[in-house]
Amino acid sequence: MEWETYKLDSGDDSFTYEFDSEGPRGRIRKIIKFQYLNYPGGNVYNLGFGNLDEETGDMNDSAVSDNGDQLKILHTVAEAVIDFFGARPQAIILIKGSTSSRTRLYQMKIAGFLSQVSQHFEILGDTGSEWALFQRGVNYKRFLMYKKIE
Repeated sequence: MEWETYKLDSGDDSFTYEFDSEGPRGRIRKIIKFQYLNYPGGNVYNLGFGNLDEETGDMNDSAVSDNGDQLKILHTVAEAVIDFFGARPQAIILIKGSTSSRTRLYQMKIAGFLSQVSQHFEILGDTGSEWALFQRGVNYKRFLMYKKIE
């Protein structure tokens, strides 16, 4: 997929990615972490994303950067997801915002790029009562994403 992204720095295991957001508030280090979840059936990873506290190494997933580059940041996270699937094509990624408004933002961005994303990935949404294939206009609490078998 072609879009503007930041340069990703990844660890050797491709579980952690970092990049710098650049904007009116300066340089803000971001971190993306894929954490294995012990779900029945296995191979499920939580997608964590936020600002990196460079002193502690901790991730702050509730920080609001407001650096004027939201779309570029989300595209960069999407590139990390694609890279992660390249190393683990059988993985399933759980996506949920740290707040309901962030989950809604993710839902809007998924909906906006659904035709491109659905060429290579399946996305399921959790309505709170069931998991179903992602559809525009339905409110979801979280998402599962996995690579289509080609």
